[in-house]
Amino acid sequence: MTSPYVPPKYDIEGQHDGSEHLAINNTFFRRFLTRLALHTTARFYTEDGLCVPISKHKIVKTGRRIHLTEGATMKYLAKNTTIPVPKVYCSFLHKKRAYIVMERIQGDELPQAWKSMSKESLEDVFAQLKAMIQELRSLTPPPGTGVESCVGGSLYDSRISRGTPRFGPFKTIQEFHFWLRRDLKPEDLKDRERDQEWDDLLEMMRLQDGPWPAPVFTHGDLNPFNIIVRNGKVASIIDWEFSGWYPHYWEYTAAWFGNVTREEWQSTLDKFLDRPRPEEFKMETVRNMWWGI
Repeated sequence: MTSPYVPPKYDIEGQHDGSEHLAINNTFFRRFLTRLALHTTARFYTEDGLCVPISKHKIVKTGRRIHLTEGATMKYLAKNTTIPVPKVYCSFLHKKRAYIVMERIQGDELPQAWKSMSKESLEDVFAQLKAMIQELRSLTPPPGTGVESCVGGSLYDSRISRGTPRFGPFKTIQEFHFWLRRDLKPEDLKDRERDQEWDDLLEMMRLQDGPWPAPVFTHGDLNPFNIIVRNGKVASIIDWEFSGWYPHYWEYTAAWFGNVTREEWQSTLDKFLDRPRPEEFKMETVRNMWWGI
């Protein structure tokens, strides 16, 4: 095993250090207009979490946790795939805060659209999603890619409490697994009673530390509210802040364990995502039981 990944100290502002090169169309004029719009035209619209509409067709995503990597990811996907993602007009840092000006997608979140869709229309939407995910997974990682963002940098997932506030990059999938289980080693169980939990933890570590195929590009937060539908078509997949190169099972298990209160959504995952092997799913079940997603 490679030397353990050592996470940086918690630094909400320091997360942006060295990320200035990820800015898009970063001009004084665009920065000024964006900040002006947030104080003027934004008042005519309703905020949606970290997203602030500034016109009918544009929205600004900003906040303490927002990172320029998200804008870079959408630019990367627009260049390398046909997956519908919001167009990024510009992104920049201002006073240790990231701003991403992007297309405001017209349409309904899938849960809202679902209510008025026929079974056939819904199945068509899942077929569209499956084709998009297959295209996402067909992206080829650069040689030596570990678990990292599309630009080889750090990652973010609010469900992983050990993020500081971001984590990685990791040189290997095994290094990522070791960090996820908080550096637990098989020998750390030597004084533990040999019960079912002992067996499950050993088997989890055996699989995590074993050989793994190359990572695949992953959205990381495929919940129904991140899928926008318009006229029976998937208009866009949004919220790419959790995305990056991850183990092949991560898309499915992140969607499954990240939606434990949405059983109907869990039951649809097999329609557009490849289910991990049973032993991989159990591996993640054990990890989630002990350390959460």
